[in-house]
Amino acid sequence: MTVYSHGASRRAAGFGVVCCTLLAAAWGSQWPDWTVLNIAHRGGIVPGYAENTLAAYRRAISFGADVIEIDLRGTRDGEVVILHDETLDRTTDGTGKVTDHTLEELKRLNAGGGESIPTYAEVLELVTDTGVKLLLDIKVSPVLDKAKIVRLTESHDAVLDVIVGVRTLGDLHEFRRLNPNIRTLGFVRSPEDIDGFVAGGIDIIRLWPEWIEADPEIVGKVHGLGKPVWTTAGDAPREVLEELIRSGVNGILSDLPDVASRVMADLEARHCGAH
Repeated sequence: MTVYSHGASRRAAGFGVVCCTLLAAAWGSQWPDWTVLNIAHRGGIVPGYAENTLAAYRRAISFGADVIEIDLRGTRDGEVVILHDETLDRTTDGTGKVTDHTLEELKRLNAGGGESIPTYAEVLELVTDTGVKLLLDIKVSPVLDKAKIVRLTESHDAVLDVIVGVRTLGDLHEFRRLNPNIRTLGFVRSPEDIDGFVAGGIDIIRLWPEWIEADPEIVGKVHGLGKPVWTTAGDAPREVLEELIRSGVNGILSDLPDVASRVMADLEARHCGAH
């Protein structure tokens, strides 16, 4: 399963022969021959843009993100909204659990910079025709309606633009039953879980950087099972992102989509001297 970069040519634009020469000198023979996707974790943690808001997503798109990761939670009245935490306290001016509030109540809150908590439907509308994919982090919730997530995805004609991130085999099987064409990513809890998720039909495996550091062969092992590897780098600086790329990963979830975008542009620019 391949998720194609929508922004490769745009990110590469503006990087000339001089840039390519400098980059080739810096990387030597370690330039990868594959596209590495820039995935904005929580929509990107960018100063002045509240995480997991429509403003943050627009900013991530402007930075050239290929994929935007969003955190899905259910409301008391069965709607699907985007918020990382189980509670409202850290990222909004509200308090208490998301699941204890209706959508109408949540929409009254300030999620930062005057932004409201977005619904899943609003994010689908935002990325329509942009070429940007969505990675859905399915949070454990007694009121998160998985069938509704699939229905909303289908109604926005976004089945091929969404990757569902699951943490359990039960969720994997449920989403595959609801729509077998929706691609899936396994947020596996340990390397020992990889084989089970692959057997269950997962499309992508997420590995933590510390697992890759502890076992430099793990990325190749997952590739040997026929699956791409994405990794969550958080706020790691450029040097760490480059090391992860050298390890063979296919996508990086970064809190810093601007930094990641510059790294990805450099990777694209490696080809300019060859053509």
